[in-house]
Amino acid sequence: MPRLSTARQSLARLDARIAAESDARRKAWLTTYRNHWWGEVIGDVDMVMDTMSHGPISYTFDGHPFMSADESLARITDRAGTRAMYEGVVALGVRMAGPFDDERVLFDEHGMALTCVLSAVYPGTFLARHSEPVDPDGIYLIRWPNVTTIRFDAEGLMMGEDIINGAPIRVQQVDRSQVDMLLDGPLPAA
Repeated sequence: MPRLSTARQSLARLDARIAAESDARRKAWLTTYRNHWWGEVIGDVDMVMDTMSHGPISYTFDGHPFMSADESLARITDRAGTRAMYEGVVALGVRMAGPFDDERVLFDEHGMALTCVLSAVYPGTFLARHSEPVDPDGIYLIRWPNVTTIRFDAEGLMMGEDIINGAPIRVQQVDRSQVDMLLDGPLPAA
Protein backbone atom coordinates (compact mmCIF):
# COMPACT_ATOMS: atom_id res chain seq x y z
CA MET A 1 0.00 0.00 0.00
CA PRO A 2 1.48 3.39 -0.97
CA ARG A 3 1.92 5.84 1.88
CA LEU A 4 -0.93 8.21 2.71
CA SER A 5 0.35 11.66 3.56
CA THR A 6 -1.63 14.34 5.30
CA ALA A 7 -2.12 17.62 3.46
CA ARG A 8 0.44 19.31 5.74
CA GLN A 9 3.02 16.64 4.88
CA SER A 10 2.37 17.23 1.17
CA LEU A 11 2.69 20.99 1.79
CA ALA A 12 6.02 20.51 3.58
CA ARG A 13 7.40 18.57 0.59
CA LEU A 14 6.23 21.31 -1.79
CA ASP A 15 7.84 23.97 0.40
CA ALA A 16 11.11 22.01 0.44
CA ARG A 17 10.99 21.68 -3.36
CA ILE A 18 10.43 25.44 -3.67
CA ALA A 19 13.32 26.20 -1.31
CA ALA A 20 15.65 23.93 -3.30
CA GLU A 21 14.67 25.32 -6.74
CA SER A 22 17.38 27.58 -8.18
CA ASP A 23 15.54 28.73 -11.34
CA ALA A 24 13.56 31.89 -10.47
CA ARG A 25 10.73 31.26 -12.95
CA ARG A 26 10.27 27.66 -11.84
CA LYS A 27 10.35 28.75 -8.19
CA ALA A 28 7.66 31.36 -8.89
CA TRP A 29 5.46 28.87 -10.79
CA LEU A 30 5.81 26.25 -8.09
CA THR A 31 4.97 28.84 -5.40
CA THR A 32 1.87 29.91 -7.34
CA TYR A 33 0.83 26.28 -7.70
CA ARG A 34 1.45 25.62 -3.97
CA ASN A 35 -0.71 28.62 -3.01
CA HIS A 36 -3.44 27.48 -5.42
CA TRP A 37 -3.44 23.90 -4.14
CA TRP A 38 -3.31 24.95 -0.47
CA GLY A 39 -6.26 27.32 -1.04
CA GLU A 40 -8.12 24.31 -2.46
CA VAL A 41 -7.19 22.18 0.55
CA ILE A 42 -8.42 24.72 3.11
CA GLY A 43 -11.46 25.83 1.10
CA ASP A 44 -10.24 29.42 0.59
CA VAL A 45 -11.67 30.51 -2.78
CA ASP A 46 -10.06 33.97 -2.55
CA MET A 47 -6.63 32.38 -2.06
CA VAL A 48 -7.23 30.18 -5.11
CA MET A 49 -8.37 33.16 -7.19
CA ASP A 50 -5.23 35.12 -6.25
CA THR A 51 -3.28 32.53 -8.27
CA MET A 52 -5.44 32.75 -11.40
CA SER A 53 -4.73 34.73 -14.57
CA HIS A 54 -6.73 37.84 -15.47
CA GLY A 55 -6.63 36.68 -19.11
CA PRO A 56 -8.11 33.57 -20.66
CA ILE A 57 -8.54 30.55 -18.40
CA SER A 58 -9.40 27.01 -19.41
CA TYR A 59 -9.85 23.68 -17.68
CA THR A 60 -9.92 20.20 -19.11
CA PHE A 61 -10.91 17.34 -16.86
CA ASP A 62 -11.29 13.77 -17.97
CA GLY A 63 -13.26 12.92 -14.86
CA HIS A 64 -12.67 9.77 -12.90
CA PRO A 65 -13.48 6.21 -13.85
CA PHE A 66 -15.88 6.35 -10.89
CA MET A 67 -17.21 9.93 -11.11
CA SER A 68 -18.85 11.83 -13.94
CA ALA A 69 -16.99 14.91 -15.17
CA ASP A 70 -18.82 18.19 -14.81
CA GLU A 71 -19.71 19.35 -18.33
CA SER A 72 -19.50 23.01 -17.22
CA LEU A 73 -15.69 22.78 -16.93
CA ALA A 74 -15.40 22.99 -20.72
CA ARG A 75 -17.18 26.35 -20.61
CA ILE A 76 -14.80 28.03 -18.15
CA THR A 77 -12.97 30.80 -19.99
CA ASP A 78 -12.43 33.53 -17.40
CA ARG A 79 -12.09 34.43 -13.73
CA ALA A 80 -15.84 34.67 -13.12
CA GLY A 81 -16.39 31.12 -14.37
CA THR A 82 -13.41 29.90 -12.37
CA ARG A 83 -14.68 31.51 -9.18
CA ALA A 84 -18.15 30.05 -9.72
CA MET A 85 -16.64 26.56 -10.19
CA TYR A 86 -14.65 26.75 -6.95
CA GLU A 87 -17.51 28.29 -4.97
CA GLY A 88 -19.75 25.48 -6.23
CA VAL A 89 -17.37 22.83 -4.88
CA VAL A 90 -17.17 24.56 -1.50
CA ALA A 91 -20.98 24.80 -1.41
CA LEU A 92 -21.13 21.00 -1.73
CA GLY A 93 -19.27 20.76 1.58
CA VAL A 94 -16.27 18.89 0.16
CA ARG A 95 -12.66 19.92 -0.11
CA MET A 96 -11.46 21.10 -3.51
CA ALA A 97 -8.20 19.17 -3.06
CA GLY A 98 -6.49 16.79 -0.71
CA PRO A 99 -3.03 15.39 0.01
CA PHE A 100 -0.77 13.82 -2.59
CA ASP A 101 2.06 11.29 -2.56
CA ASP A 102 4.79 10.06 -4.90
CA GLU A 103 4.81 13.43 -6.64
CA ARG A 104 7.09 14.48 -9.49
CA VAL A 105 7.22 18.00 -10.89
CA LEU A 106 8.25 18.60 -14.49
CA PHE A 107 8.79 21.95 -16.23
CA ASP A 108 8.92 23.25 -19.80
CA GLU A 109 8.88 26.76 -21.26
CA HIS A 110 5.09 27.13 -20.81
CA GLY A 111 4.51 25.74 -17.36
CA MET A 112 4.68 22.64 -15.24
CA ALA A 113 3.18 19.21 -14.73
CA LEU A 114 2.61 17.44 -11.45
CA THR A 115 2.27 13.66 -11.44
CA CYS A 116 1.21 12.08 -8.16
CA VAL A 117 -1.19 9.87 -6.28
CA LEU A 118 -4.05 12.05 -5.05
CA SER A 119 -6.24 11.39 -2.04
CA ALA A 120 -9.66 12.82 -1.25
CA VAL A 121 -12.67 12.14 0.89
CA TYR A 122 -15.98 12.19 -1.01
CA PRO A 123 -19.57 11.36 -0.16
CA GLY A 124 -20.87 8.10 -1.61
CA THR A 125 -23.24 10.07 -3.87
CA PHE A 126 -20.16 11.22 -5.84
CA LEU A 127 -19.24 7.63 -6.70
CA ALA A 128 -22.10 6.84 -9.07
CA ARG A 129 -19.76 5.29 -11.65
CA HIS A 130 -17.64 3.24 -9.26
CA SER A 131 -17.55 -0.43 -10.24
CA GLU A 132 -18.33 -1.68 -6.72
CA PRO A 133 -21.50 -0.90 -4.73
CA VAL A 134 -21.21 2.09 -2.41
CA ASP A 135 -23.40 3.49 0.32
CA PRO A 136 -24.69 6.82 -1.07
CA ASP A 137 -24.89 8.16 2.49
CA GLY A 138 -21.35 6.98 3.33
CA ILE A 139 -18.05 8.85 3.22
CA TYR A 140 -15.16 7.36 1.21
CA LEU A 141 -11.40 7.81 1.12
CA ILE A 142 -10.36 7.62 -2.53
CA ARG A 143 -6.81 7.44 -3.96
CA TRP A 144 -5.93 7.60 -7.65
CA PRO A 145 -3.01 8.45 -9.96
CA ASN A 146 -3.17 11.94 -11.43
CA VAL A 147 -1.34 14.12 -13.93
CA THR A 148 -2.09 17.86 -13.87
CA THR A 149 -0.51 20.27 -16.33
CA ILE A 150 -0.58 24.01 -15.73
CA ARG A 151 0.13 26.90 -18.09
CA PHE A 152 1.20 30.27 -16.69
CA ASP A 153 0.70 33.77 -18.07
CA ALA A 154 3.40 36.47 -18.32
CA GLU A 155 2.77 37.46 -14.68
CA GLY A 156 3.25 33.88 -13.49
CA LEU A 157 -0.45 33.27 -12.78
CA MET A 158 -2.24 30.04 -13.64
CA MET A 159 -4.21 29.96 -16.90
CA GLY A 160 -6.15 26.86 -15.85
CA GLU A 161 -5.40 23.17 -15.50
CA ASP A 162 -5.49 20.06 -17.66
CA ILE A 163 -6.32 17.16 -15.36
CA ILE A 164 -5.95 13.47 -16.21
CA ASN A 165 -7.04 10.88 -13.65
CA GLY A 166 -6.30 7.17 -13.55
CA ALA A 167 -8.28 4.29 -12.13
CA PRO A 168 -8.74 4.31 -8.35
CA ILE A 169 -6.21 2.39 -6.33
CA ARG A 170 -8.24 2.67 -3.12
CA VAL A 171 -11.92 3.28 -2.37
CA GLN A 172 -12.55 2.75 1.33
CA GLN A 173 -15.54 3.76 3.40
CA VAL A 174 -14.46 5.77 6.44
CA ASP A 175 -16.25 7.00 9.52
CA ARG A 176 -17.18 10.69 9.48
CA SER A 177 -15.11 11.17 12.64
CA GLN A 178 -11.98 10.13 10.68
CA VAL A 179 -12.34 12.69 7.90
CA ASP A 180 -10.64 15.65 9.58
CA MET A 181 -7.76 13.43 10.75
CA LEU A 182 -7.28 12.06 7.23
CA LEU A 183 -7.16 15.54 5.70
CA ASP A 184 -5.43 17.49 8.49
CA GLY A 185 -8.22 19.15 10.36
CA PRO A 186 -11.62 20.68 9.84
CA LEU A 187 -12.43 23.17 7.13
CA PRO A 188 -12.39 26.78 8.37
CA ALA A 189 -15.81 28.16 9.29
CA ALA A 190 -17.47 29.89 6.35
